[in-house]
Amino acid sequence: MDKVFVYGTLMKGRKYHRQYLSQSTFLGKAEVRDFAMYAVSSYPGIVPEIGEKVKGEVYEVDKETLTRVDLLEDAGSLYVRKTVDVLLEGQVIPAWVYIWNRKIRGGKISYEAQPWKG
Repeated sequence: MDKVFVYGTLMKGRKYHRQYLSQSTFLGKAEVRDFAMYAVSSYPGIVPEIGEKVKGEVYEVDKETLTRVDLLEDAGSLYVRKTVDVLLEGQVIPAWVYIWNRKIRGGKISYEAQPWKG
């Protein structure tokens, strides 16, 4: 099983959660540090940025689910999936994160305005 940090349309109550993650184990609310969130379209993207933080959720997923999420996120093109340290309820764990892989055209979403509500 893999752990994946999500911060946008895959979070509980959002557009793609039910279709992709409703059968996966929710491990809790979390954050990644040294990343910033931007409105890259009608959805968010995160990029490395020292001193910033992003709110999200962590799920334990099987390989099939991770492959399906890769397809949704256009992994390798729009986003790149990498393992980063995630702060999950006071504990640092490694988890997959989808990092924006294109130019930033939208505005930054402050930590206080997170999680993404787009």
